[in-house]
Amino acid sequence: MTHPDQTPLEERCPDCHAGIGQAHREGCDVARCLATGLQRLGHGACRCPQDVWTGRWPGEAECAEFGWMLGPGLPDLHRLLTTATWDPVAYRWTRPTAEGDTR
Repeated sequence: MTHPDQTPLEERCPDCHAGIGQAHREGCDVARCLATGLQRLGHGACRCPQDVWTGRWPGEAECAEFGWMLGPGLPDLHRLLTTATWDPVAYRWTRPTAEGDTR
């Protein structure tokens, strides 16, 4: 579902030019490690599945879902990386629960 704060889908990854639903190419700096949610490039040989281009910058959908936007089309990725938890099974960021929730 598209959130009103999100930007339109980008047909191609801005770095490796993979199309929506296609795996990022080796060396792409946009690709994420699906084990950690962090940048795949430069963290050694990764054995997790290949990340695919969704048409959105990694984490943008979760920021919109959580209401963590700095403005229209501007996700608060810093807050996402420092507050949310990566779910290596669902391959997405999850909102903090109860005590640590900083809505």
